[in-house]
Amino acid sequence: MTSYMTRRYPIVRHRDLWPSLPWSALRRRPLAAEADEILVYRTGRDTYTAGTADTSLAARATAVSVVDLSRDVGLVVGWTLAARDSALDFPVTVTYRCTVLDPVAVVRARNTDAVRNTRRFLAQDRTPFELDGAFAPGDERGLRGALTMLLTARSARRTVPGVRVLADVDVGPADLHAMEA
Repeated sequence: MTSYMTRRYPIVRHRDLWPSLPWSALRRRPLAAEADEILVYRTGRDTYTAGTADTSLAARATAVSVVDLSRDVGLVVGWTLAARDSALDFPVTVTYRCTVLDPVAVVRARNTDAVRNTRRFLAQDRTPFELDGAFAPGDERGLRGALTMLLTARSARRTVPGVRVLADVDVGPADLHAMEA
């Protein structure tokens, strides 16, 4: 069963630690991992999960991130693709099912667009538009199959670091596209 993203993903929270923050910031409550989350600490160039590091790691850390380890988190993206030889469009909805496999890789890539805004990163994929105008109205099944193959091959080329991404494609019947005013 797929759960849908209702908050930031895959890094739920991030906090830079001493000495980069003023003294008053040290009085904040420390970050804590909830169910299906893990703390990942950064000390200079090294990155560790809470379970693999020694007990003094938190005291030496310069940053800590909370990473979501939930399985099959759904990120929904929608497009319209033109039907062949027609003024009709196919509504396409892709549900990306994401699971963090390597929380350390996620934190190392924290400043990349793929991790900072995973949904937008996946939505900017232009691969589905290779099929724009390729299928006749009524061939939703053919378009769904072609999109599934394209997106499956794409996940090997353009990935979110440390995250497995699978795509579920849904194609609706071709309909007149909305006219712009």
